[in-house]
Formats: sequence, C-alpha cells, structure tokens
Amino acid sequence: MPYDDPDPTDPMTLHGVSIETGDDSAMLEMAECFIDEYARLGFDANRILHLFNTRGYAGPFMAATVLGNERIRGLVAAVLARRGERRAPALGRTTEKRGIGLTVLNG
Repeated sequence: MPYDDPDPTDPMTLHGVSIETGDDSAMLEMAECFIDEYARLGFDANRILHLFNTRGYAGPFMAATVLGNERIRGLVAAVLARRGERRAPALGRTTEKRGIGLTVLNG
C-alpha cells in the first residue's frame, strides 16, 4: 500500500464525524470543558480568556466566535467560582548568574 493512500480496513485510521445540533448547547459544553481543563492546570481567568481570543487555539477560538465574549466570560466566572482559582506552580527560578534554572531538571 502506498504511503498516502488510506486503507479502509485499517483500524488505526482516524475518522471524524460531524454531529449537527439545533442550538449552541454542544459548543457551550465544549467551552465549559476547555475552561475546566485549563482551570485544573492553574490558569487564572485572564489566561483562560486569552486562549479563547487567540486564533492558534482553534477550539476555544471557535467557541468564543459562536458564543460571544460575554458568554465566555460568564462561563469562566462560573467555572472558577465552582472550582476555585488555583495558581499554576512556577516551573523555573532565576539563578545568581541571571539565568533560569528549571526546577523539573535541576531538582
């Protein structure tokens, strides 16, 4: 089989399926999942909102486009109120030589 030809019998082939909904409930659920995941990582409200306004984050950006920024702000506030804000741990520290030491690598 050539490299670029997909094999319909290959169980490892990725297949996408679109599901039509009559309203924005699926988009709302997706946005809430994004917010919850980033809140668990320790992102604050401003960092999460920045993700929704950055084209490079296709899912959150699409959700903000469909739902609007005010609705996203409300979701962020609701999720953070339910979960509580948690700061992400610092991964590095400044050394005496004005360099950055990574806690993960340097202990």
